[in-house]
Amino acid sequence: MQGRNSNGQGSFRKKGDKIEYRISYIDEYGRTKSKSFTADTREICLQRAEAFLEQQELKQAGMDPDITIPGILYRKAKSDYEKNYIREQGYGRTLGTIRIIEKSGIGTMPIAQVTGAHLEAFLCSITHYSNSMINKFYTMLRSAYRMAMMEGIIKTNYMEMRDLRCPRSDKPDKKVRGLTEEEQVALIEAMKEYTPQKGRGDYRLQLLIELYGGLRMGEINALKPEDIHLDKGFVHVSRTIARSMEYKDFIKECPKTDAGHRDVPISRKLEPVLKAALQQRKNNPMGLLFYDYNKKNVIATHQVNSFYKRLCEKNGIEYGGQHALRHTFATRCIEAGVPAVVLKNWMGHTDIHITLDTYADVFHRMNFKSVRKLDDYLDYLEQEQSTIEKERDVLWVDGD
Repeated sequence: MQGRNSNGQGSFRKKGDKIEYRISYIDEYGRTKSKSFTADTREICLQRAEAFLEQQELKQAGMDPDITIPGILYRKAKSDYEKNYIREQGYGRTLGTIRIIEKSGIGTMPIAQVTGAHLEAFLCSITHYSNSMINKFYTMLRSAYRMAMMEGIIKTNYMEMRDLRCPRSDKPDKKVRGLTEEEQVALIEAMKEYTPQKGRGDYRLQLLIELYGGLRMGEINALKPEDIHLDKGFVHVSRTIARSMEYKDFIKECPKTDAGHRDVPISRKLEPVLKAALQQRKNNPMGLLFYDYNKKNVIATHQVNSFYKRLCEKNGIEYGGQHALRHTFATRCIEAGVPAVVLKNWMGHTDIHITLDTYADVFHRMNFKSVRKLDDYLDYLEQEQSTIEKERDVLWVDGD
């Protein structure tokens, strides 16, 4: 061990009724320094010296032995952001999650001092959050411990213990559902009868684009006229409205995911809505299809959400956020028999499993209708085969 004398020992001496143990060591800057440890016994002095020298070895290797779990997570998030693995909006959300851990009991302790009992107490304390939030906490803890192990900061990865399982939320999972056929008809009628109020935004066209095109609201509010290809029959999606870490809305020149770059086909229902949006558009500094001319800024998703909420409450429609209209579009597509792989591309999902998992209940409901399609197809095949056999019999008789 570094810092010991040639025989591997420091020096002891009596200091009143205590024992003092003095060693020499090399600090992280290459300087020779000395350190004393005072205790009741030599064994305790040696234990303290051993722990101190282990920390010095970590510092010499460029590691911080006093680093906390949030410290490791902040460092990783910053690295991911600088390498473009996460974008500004995701980076801001990640920092917010880390801050919650930082305010907890394990947030200020060096990770090397956090025990399995500390982690168990933390995991038991977060069950009031949603399951998605709990999974984020748990994944972050596993990541922090994995990095700490790789860097030699800790010797035991408590997050690999079987007893430290991911907790479950006290709350039931909230599922964003699509509108029923009756609710969809009621909403469309309500929008037809709506009279725009002076000084308030009218976001009916954006809601209809979400309902008939399945675009995310941020993507809709970031559309420009040149994105609408009526002659070719598609809308090109290449940007979105995002919120910065300073809570300012801005145009991000790429959608939520890489798969978000896509061409969404224009249906017969969507076409007149887009034409109306192009006709009603006014010039604005950002060249957008939709623009807040009062605030002289982009239209934020929460503005449309507030409008949609008022519309639902006034007309007795269950409110679940305007994102429900995107789910409604996907639900109608599945009911119409659009293949999942095609729907994945239209929705801008990164993976087919997202499509299948998100709309699992709709696919399940369609199982029974699909059986009827199979019955019809089998009946058709049998009738065709029967017709062919009859024609053969006729030819055989005529041949005689």
